[in-house]
Amino acid sequence: MTQVTKFGLAGKTALITGSGRGIGRAIALAYAEAGATVALTARTRSEIEAVAGEIAAKGGKAIAEPCDVLVGEQVKELVRIVEQRLGGIDILVNNAGGGSVISPFLDLREEDWDLHLGRNLKTVFLCSQAVGRGMAARGKGGVIINIASVMGMGPHPLRTPYAAGKAGVIALTQTLSVELAQYGIRVNGISPGFIEVERFLKQFADYAKTVRPARLSKVPLARMGVPQDVGNLALFLASDASNYITGQVIRLDGGLVTTVFYKDGTWGDWW
Repeated sequence: MTQVTKFGLAGKTALITGSGRGIGRAIALAYAEAGATVALTARTRSEIEAVAGEIAAKGGKAIAEPCDVLVGEQVKELVRIVEQRLGGIDILVNNAGGGSVISPFLDLREEDWDLHLGRNLKTVFLCSQAVGRGMAARGKGGVIINIASVMGMGPHPLRTPYAAGKAGVIALTQTLSVELAQYGIRVNGISPGFIEVERFLKQFADYAKTVRPARLSKVPLARMGVPQDVGNLALFLASDASNYITGQVIRLDGGLVTTVFYKDGTWGDWW
């Protein structure tokens, strides 16, 4: 029984960005099931309210607070509201991000660079700083988990701004783990591979016929990842079961990176 409780989050409060769907939703549900009180945030109120309803229907506790985490003043206000309503934030998951532009580097537009670096890196900076200040002031430690990507772990032609943003998240994760350790704050990251989420169906018209089989052929475990896979790892990293782990960015890719990079010697056109 003692070992099982180390994976629980009873008495903890978690703030999860981009938690209205996909990976963020899966993490929120996993945390609530483990006993945490969850603060959900995203730009779309209806989505996070729906997730809060799911959690409540299962006997959990969640609040929904809309926020554009690209805007520093909105982030500060979000943290103030969550701390006021739920007390101190014990766990922060920086999940908000994304990117869709596919472009040769020489044709890349400045606005696309700014958008992707903002979504994927600036948001992590703003939220980590705002929440980290509260964690440090309370003196009770805390956990920050950043969702990166395998695309931030090496070169990826045609997806320059997204890859650069996620590489920045990895570097920021490692740097903050050292700087915030003095406050008892652990900082880790997750680099997912092919996680099948709804946006793929919108991004690729031929996803089921061509994109999915091409991706699947690169994965040694012979299946696509699902959001719950990320939720399970995020639960471990938030729990006391991982209390001696910090500064790590864990690949969650079914073996994808190892196969693609070491077999071909290049990242190639696999995304």
